[in-house]
Amino acid sequence: MRAAVLATIVAAGACARPAPAPTPVPASAAALLPALSYPLVDGTPWTSADVAGRVAVIDVWASYCKPCKKSFPYLNQLAADPTVAVVGVSVDEDDAAVAAFLAEIPARFPIARDRTQSVEAAPLAITKLPTVLVVDAAGRVRLRLEEPRADDYASLPGVIAAIR
Repeated sequence: MRAAVLATIVAAGACARPAPAPTPVPASAAALLPALSYPLVDGTPWTSADVAGRVAVIDVWASYCKPCKKSFPYLNQLAADPTVAVVGVSVDEDDAAVAAFLAEIPARFPIARDRTQSVEAAPLAITKLPTVLVVDAAGRVRLRLEEPRADDYASLPGVIAAIR
């Protein structure tokens, strides 16, 4: 019985420990961000070339994704830094669902619309939402976070500083 209680306490303690902060991959090992091209919610075109030369945070999300709602306050904070390009890429097919989401949780960064879910195909192969890509100024994907938690988002300013 004591062993079972001790095992439970140890397991609970292990779960309570914070996860290590995300670490960017070295530039030499990072893949280039593929060329992306989507319309923004207002219909104007957006391409990945629009963020060239700056650190970019690309957040792939959907209106039906509950964790995605929690990410927008962190992304809005990052977007306040003019040296960082933050872009949300919605994989929703339904314009009304995106509009309702953004009415509830406004974005202070551009929202692109990938209505055909092209990000699910190679080379990005995004299958979990949200997925965050941190891209350096040379266009290399230095960090990929799938289903990030609050502490992952909170660590992004440090990641960005490390890859500048």
